[in-house]
Amino acid sequence: MYEEVTMTGDAAAPGSAHALINRLTTKPGQRGRVVEILIESGRRFDDNPACLLYLVTEAADDPDVIWVTDLWTSRQEHQTALADPALRPYIEQAMPLLVGMPEQIPVRPVGGKTPLAGM
Repeated sequence: MYEEVTMTGDAAAPGSAHALINRLTTKPGQRGRVVEILIESGRRFDDNPACLLYLVTEAADDPDVIWVTDLWTSRQEHQTALADPALRPYIEQAMPLLVGMPEQIPVRPVGGKTPLAGM
């Protein structure tokens, strides 16, 4: 059985990790471009210590689906990062290439191998 993931120290209060799995469905033939946009926009998080994981993956069984996994020290830190006006152009580029809105699935980290090890 896994132990519940908690964090201590300056990064976050214990148990406050915020994680999302996002499912984006692109218009046919647009997945590659959307992946590029997501990776480029995600570089804005490289120096943000509150962003513990930003992982862009392609579905193996659907040529139009992208999964993005986010792990942040807190929901507030994630919301603050998303409010950065510099992200707006990336959103404006990606949205017309998607079928509908991205689906956000909130999840609660409970254990396993994570970037939280040793915190």
